[in-house]
Amino acid sequence: MKHYGYGLLLLLSTAPVLAAQPADSPLNAPTLYLQQVDKAIREGRLTQAEQMIGLLEQLGPGAFADDLALLKAEHAIARMDVASAGTALAGIRNLERNVCRVYAAKGWVAANQQALDEAIVALAKATTDCPDDAGAWNLLGLAFIGKGETSAAKEAFEQALALEPDNAHVINNHALAILQDGAVDAALRQLDRAVTRSPQDGMIRTNRNFVAGMAGLSPERAQNENDADWSAKLVQFARGAKAAALGIQATALFSRAILTLDRFDETIWTELNPTVENPR
Repeated sequence: MKHYGYGLLLLLSTAPVLAAQPADSPLNAPTLYLQQVDKAIREGRLTQAEQMIGLLEQLGPGAFADDLALLKAEHAIARMDVASAGTALAGIRNLERNVCRVYAAKGWVAANQQALDEAIVALAKATTDCPDDAGAWNLLGLAFIGKGETSAAKEAFEQALALEPDNAHVINNHALAILQDGAVDAALRQLDRAVTRSPQDGMIRTNRNFVAGMAGLSPERAQNENDADWSAKLVQFARGAKAAALGIQATALFSRAILTLDRFDETIWTELNPTVENPR
C-alpha cells in the first residue's frame, strides 16, 4: 500500500453534554455560566471564554470542578495547545461524568502527542458510548490513518459521514483514506465535494489540487487569482503529478510556477534541479 504525504485535519466537534442540574437547584446559576463558557468555545469566542474560565476559577469550581476542567481542556484544544489540554484533563476525577467529551479530548491529546495506540483506545470508548458523535468518529479515523490502518480509518470516516454527510472536513479525511488504496479518481470526486462545501478552506483546496495533479489533470487559472495564488496552485498540481510518477507533467508545471513568481524560490528550483546547488 502506497502512502502519500499531505496533512490531515485534527478537529474536535463533539456535542455539548454537560450534566444538567434541576431548575430549582442552588447550583443552577453556575451550571448556566458553564454552559455559556461552553457556547463561547464552540462559537470561537476564545478570549471571552478564557475570561469566564478565569472568573469561575476565582469563585471556586466546587461541585463543578470536573466540568470546568473539561472546558479548560476544550479551550486549550481550540487553541491547539496540546500541553495545556493534557494538564486540564489530568485534573478530572470522574471520567464518566462527561464521558463522550472527556474521552474525545483525551484521544485528541494523545493523537497530537503521537501516542496513537492510546488515542485509539480513548476514541474507541468515546464512539462506543456516544455513537452519534461525528467528531469522535472523525478523530478515530485520523488516529487509524496515523497508524497506517487504512481500512479501519475508512470505516470510522464513513460512520462520521453517515452522521454529517455534508461535513467538508470529514469528506476531505475520507478522501485521503481511500487515496491510500490508490483510488485517485474517487478521492478527487470527494475532494471536489469538499471544496464546494467549504470553498474558503485552504487545506482542502490544496489537497484537491494535489490529487488532481495525481490524476493527470491540468490546472485552470481563476479570474480572480493573482500570480502568487496561481503559482501555488501550479506547485500543488506539480507535486501531485510527481507523486504519481508523471515526471514530464510535473516538470512542466514546476517550470510554469517558476516563470510566474516575482522572486526566486529555492524549493521549486530544487524540484527542477535536484542535484544542482542553489545558484545564489
